[in-house]
Amino acid sequence: MTRTLALVESPAQLLNVAEWAHVGHQGEGSRVQVAVLLPMDPWSRVQLTRVTDLASASGLEILPFEVRSGVVSRMRQFNAVRQLVAQADRLVVGDLFSGMVQTLVPSATAHELVIVDDGTATTEFVRVVTEGLRLTRWHQQSNGARRDSKAMDWLSDPSRERTLFTCMEVAAPPGIRVVPNTYAWTRSRFARPTARGGADLLGTSLVETGIVEEKHYVQAVGRIVHARGVERYLAHRREDRDKLRRIAGATGVEVVRPDLPLELLAAQGPIGRTVLTFPSTVAHTLPIVLRGHDVRLELCEIDEEWFTPTISPHAVGFLRAMADSAKQRHGLASMRAVIGY
Repeated sequence: MTRTLALVESPAQLLNVAEWAHVGHQGEGSRVQVAVLLPMDPWSRVQLTRVTDLASASGLEILPFEVRSGVVSRMRQFNAVRQLVAQADRLVVGDLFSGMVQTLVPSATAHELVIVDDGTATTEFVRVVTEGLRLTRWHQQSNGARRDSKAMDWLSDPSRERTLFTCMEVAAPPGIRVVPNTYAWTRSRFARPTARGGADLLGTSLVETGIVEEKHYVQAVGRIVHARGVERYLAHRREDRDKLRRIAGATGVEVVRPDLPLELLAAQGPIGRTVLTFPSTVAHTLPIVLRGHDVRLELCEIDEEWFTPTISPHAVGFLRAMADSAKQRHGLASMRAVIGY
């Protein structure tokens, strides 16, 4: 029997493992274990609990590990995960850019590697692998750490079967097979979302990751809320609580912290008849999840004056490319929220 282990660190990654398993991999006589490397962010943990309930009901064996709190317990938990990694025949990874995953991967002896969809970061992964670059996130500069070297060596081993399971339209990197993620598990579990009147605006963590200035972001949200009659602001799980309070106070919009990833929230509802989103993963996933339903998706583009002074030209180009590809692939209309000083 094939021993399959998945490494995930976020609700979206756990959802993507459930989608991958649904495609047919649990029916092959293999057991799919999921090691959840629990994050410190409290709202990510809330969403992980909800997705765990759904995914467990579909047959996944989900094992939570506290690998980020407590010195002694952290090392004990980390070593337990490392042992599972070493025993797996197939390794499923939610984020190869993760430093923790890069530390664990060299312990693997698996003959097969599956990288499950990590949204827009997938396009950066494809570029990195194709061009032989460092495993550095699109919005970060390389910090000189070398732990990614061993991970890249393991990933690049031609004797290992490698698959990329993704909803993004990407060219297959050398030696890696691409399998489309059509969100079949989500769409089968929630046949038709409950739609509500009005518009919802999806929040983003671009402020928290240092891409966009907070004051400009809050101003832009205010413009969008008033221009489009937005009734709810659905916060990203990593958005800062004080920032959300400022958004609510400045705009009067109802700020909601979803307890599910937006893909599952949208599939289940209630969701607005119009959904507005900034350039992000959901601009690519929600058109797939909501295909065939009476919900209009629209893209809110980011202007240059929103960016922080330290943002790299590559990060700017990456965001523009994500916006352009969402419009071209899914036919999304777009709007600009011009802000003043």
